Amino acid sequence: MMTKMSKREYLIVLKKKYHQVKKKQKGQLLDDFCDFTGMHRKAALRLINGKLPAKWKHRKKRDRYYNQEVIDTLLILWRSVDEICAERFQPFIPKLLAKLIACGEIVVTPEVRTKLLKISLGTVKKVLQKTKHRSLIKIGGTTRPGSILKSQIAIRYEPWSEVDPGFLEMDTVAHCGETVAGEFVYSLNLVDISSGWNEQAAIWGKGEKATLEQFKKIEKRLPFKILGIDPDNGSEFINWHMHRYCKKQRYTFSRSRPYHKNDNAHIEQKNWTAIRQLIGYSRLEKKEQLEILQNLYANEWRLYLNFFQPTMKLKERIKNLKTGKSRKKYFEAKTPYERLLEHEKISKEQKDMLRCIYNQLNPITLRQKIQRKIGLLKKTLK
Repeated sequence: MMTKMSKREYLIVLKKKYHQVKKKQKGQLLDDFCDFTGMHRKAALRLINGKLPAKWKHRKKRDRYYNQEVIDTLLILWRSVDEICAERFQPFIPKLLAKLIACGEIVVTPEVRTKLLKISLGTVKKVLQKTKHRSLIKIGGTTRPGSILKSQIAIRYEPWSEVDPGFLEMDTVAHCGETVAGEFVYSLNLVDISSGWNEQAAIWGKGEKATLEQFKKIEKRLPFKILGIDPDNGSEFINWHMHRYCKKQRYTFSRSRPYHKNDNAHIEQKNWTAIRQLIGYSRLEKKEQLEILQNLYANEWRLYLNFFQPTMKLKERIKNLKTGKSRKKYFEAKTPYERLLEHEKISKEQKDMLRCIYNQLNPITLRQKIQRKIGLLKKTLK
């Protein structure tokens, strides 16, 4: 491909020769010029017969609107929320930016601030396209069927229709490595259907009493009253201890269908994002590991998850009548904290308490403490 300067020089030589030769030779010169430059014959004739341009325009490369300073600041924000997906991250940028500025973690110019507040989802996706992928070992499930008590606990068949905070899905996650033999640590995981508020606790084994004990501890930490629970059919939930306690507290107690993981899709997804991505699949079989995990779940991790991790909620499924396929439409991503502040069933006192906690938090400091404790946990594996 010829440069613009080369084309100009060729044209100067051609113009002198073109008007001195006969018609047949003119056609040959014109064909050669078009072949070498890639120009259309009409465009080439206009240049040959017209005045030679004083200078040919060079297209100036457009400056990037989102310069490196904006991108660097965006990456700081993204890493402070554990590198979540762009769909969850982009709507959270304004509040996260204000929070980090208030905590003194970053200083930005008015220009960078303005650009970050108007950055689109598509641009965020382009910037964040290089993401990490963890390679983790998968193991089979460790759910053991509950007792004959199952006949007294209703099965939930329909999708959740409750809109008030307090209806929870529950599950346990085994930290057994590649074998379920012997004793090891489990994580008890609960998620509120309405707000997405997520809590965890560490248990040695998954005995009935131990599970109930940790459930009660989580209950005290929740910023709303429990209205109902919906676990799977594991024996750690389907037992007389849990049944009696729920009856005493007047909680709705239902269970999912056996071998239908999609019935508890909310908690199954949280098992991955809130536990497996944090802890991985290593075997935890020491009491020291249990203590570290209990401390992490009860303090930094729950605050980081619920105040600085936006989640997406399904709005509707739109079915294409021609193809029969459907696509999902989601509400704008929000943190569980934001959803609770917007909910009318949460009292003013509870909302003030949540705001007070939020004002004292720094997501970068929380993340550093979480990484420090995970580092301690990894040292115990050696």
